Amino acid sequence: MKSPAYGSEALRRFLGGQERRDEPAATGGRGLVGIPPDAEMDGGIILGCWNGERFVSWDRWFATAPIAADPQPPAPAREAPAYGADCGGTRLWLAKDGDRWLLFADSRKARSRRKDFASPFLGHTIRTAEQWYGAASGGWREEKTR
Repeated sequence: MKSPAYGSEALRRFLGGQERRDEPAATGGRGLVGIPPDAEMDGGIILGCWNGERFVSWDRWFATAPIAADPQPPAPAREAPAYGADCGGTRLWLAKDGDRWLLFADSRKARSRRKDFASPFLGHTIRTAEQWYGAASGGWREEKTR
């Protein structure tokens, strides 16, 4: 019978294949890569983050961490009753129906309406459509209503 893959003997075999704990981090042993073992640290830290020079509290790190935002696609200049675009090879239409915007894919017929989506905001509808189908090639164009 084979020995099980768990238990004390399996643990010894596993630890025998690992690097020793006393090797420095720079040689590939355990530890945080690129952080010196004698790195400075602010006092009283409960949750700390490495800022490239020292360990600081999470609140201080979060307040100074750079923030990157995705650029917003340009919104239409005025709100028309319907818009159309080609997103990822799929023809999409956005149509205003009372207080909400509806999303149609491949056709403007009622059966092609996305029943799982409606939004009171045009910007939200555009972002959702582009998230689901891809960026609008050529932008969103005002469509004539029937």
